[in-house]
Amino acid sequence: MAAPSVSLAKTTRPSLFAAILRERLFRRLDEAPGGSVVWLSGPPGCGKAILAASYLEHRKPPSLWYQIGEGDGDVASFFYYLGLASAEHARRKSPALPQLTPEYHAGLPAFTRRHFQALLQRLGSPFALVSTATTKSPRSRHSTRSCASR
Repeated sequence: MAAPSVSLAKTTRPSLFAAILRERLFRRLDEAPGGSVVWLSGPPGCGKAILAASYLEHRKPPSLWYQIGEGDGDVASFFYYLGLASAEHARRKSPALPQLTPEYHAGLPAFTRRHFQALLQRLGSPFALVSTATTKSPRSRHSTRSCASR
């Protein structure tokens, strides 16, 4: 039986059509200390996802794009599909990611730390993990947040 796969919509970077290269911002991202997290924040439509996508396309670091959606409201599903998405980028002989089973729900913060430590070990360094989330906001119909880790 074939392994389950993640929806392409969840793991596909946005298409870039006539995107303006933001070299100054690319340099700022390059200057982030190794092992750091970069948080891009701004109002809807200001270009956070396009900045991240164009950075990945032009700098070409190993990367994983993960679009968080309404289906990820179930935290166990989020961890499960993130694990599936990371499988194609895993280094050989990397340990399996922990699964969020009912006994871990009471200690979710500790499980989350352990899961991301294992995920980053699985992916190696340097690696860019970009997660974007479209959420409803009071000021607009949707807003997008992007977070990148390297």
